[in-house]
Amino acid sequence: MNATGIPTPTWSGTTLSQLAGEPSRGAGKAGPARLQSIDTPPPASAPRFLHVVEPGATVRRAGGRVVVTKKDKVLLEVPAIKLQGVLLYGAVHISTPCARKLLDEGIWLSFFSRSGAYQGRLQPPSERGGQLRRRQWEVSRNPEAALTFSRAVVRGKILGQRLVAAAYAKNYLAETLGEGHQSLVRCLERLDKVRDLEELRGLEGTAARAYFDLFRRWNRSEFPFDGRVKRGATDPLNVLLNFGYTLLARELEGLLEAAGLDPTIGFYHQPDGDRPSLACDWIEEFRHPVIDRLVLRLVNRGTIKAADFEDRAERGLRLSPDGLRKYLAAFERAMNGGGAEEDEPAAPGLRGLLLGQLARLLDFLNETAPYRSWLEG
Repeated sequence: MNATGIPTPTWSGTTLSQLAGEPSRGAGKAGPARLQSIDTPPPASAPRFLHVVEPGATVRRAGGRVVVTKKDKVLLEVPAIKLQGVLLYGAVHISTPCARKLLDEGIWLSFFSRSGAYQGRLQPPSERGGQLRRRQWEVSRNPEAALTFSRAVVRGKILGQRLVAAAYAKNYLAETLGEGHQSLVRCLERLDKVRDLEELRGLEGTAARAYFDLFRRWNRSEFPFDGRVKRGATDPLNVLLNFGYTLLARELEGLLEAAGLDPTIGFYHQPDGDRPSLACDWIEEFRHPVIDRLVLRLVNRGTIKAADFEDRAERGLRLSPDGLRKYLAAFERAMNGGGAEEDEPAAPGLRGLLLGQLARLLDFLNETAPYRSWLEG
């Protein structure tokens, strides 16, 4: 974080000071899952993306390097030869010569709003994404390939559930241990034995029931939680979870489009009309460590209270304008590298983590490395 409290530009989600060398692509078979903390810098398949969120920054060229400046101060320099894409958020400027040079070098440019909504993409002729989309269709129609990818995202989801359990074990040890935790462990052990997507979905459902039983115990707020309700939720906690998952899914959908992928062609969630099936796949490994922890912090600390909801008969229960502002502010802090609360220390932002996983997804589709959850290390 800089002096103004705004995250500085990152290179594939890692600040320049953290780059001691280029991370390896990690080719080869995935080894045993190794749980890591959400509060540590995420692994990346390769530092291929420049991610600029600093308001008022300008992206320029200086020879073979891409330079990010603000008020004549250099914030970051990246060799252009290492880049595949540049992602600009909000009021970030890019010089015309720089944009033209990047396109000449086969590097795409994508534009997002300050809140992460995808707005559009400039792409060189070699980066139209046709080959990637053909590969998406091939994987979605290949049961073995789709199952391999789907195992990875479900493994990431269950590891995420265990990560949240580990975080709450510090204060709620008795509520975290026991049959629920053992059920998650058993589900992980059975993952490699599932034979098809239907069996995998059954295993995912078993893990979800165990996890949300634990989630119910971690809830120390004034709001009751009797179980997970995906649609038509009438209780505050499920409203908060559903809204957070929707925000995160829209952001993932934008990143997929920015990279030239088709968000509707999924592998675990098979293509179904215009549903963003690939975004539905991809969200699984992030939803619990990010959104669930965010929601529990907000309600357990009393940041969001009953007065922050309004019940409109025709639209059901939803956040009031004040509640919405609180929630969106906390979501943005989590995405950009702050805590759920203003007084919490900064941690690596989720948007940087997503870029690392996007690189892994592209490697998987290009058949250069298997896809692995960010929690597998």
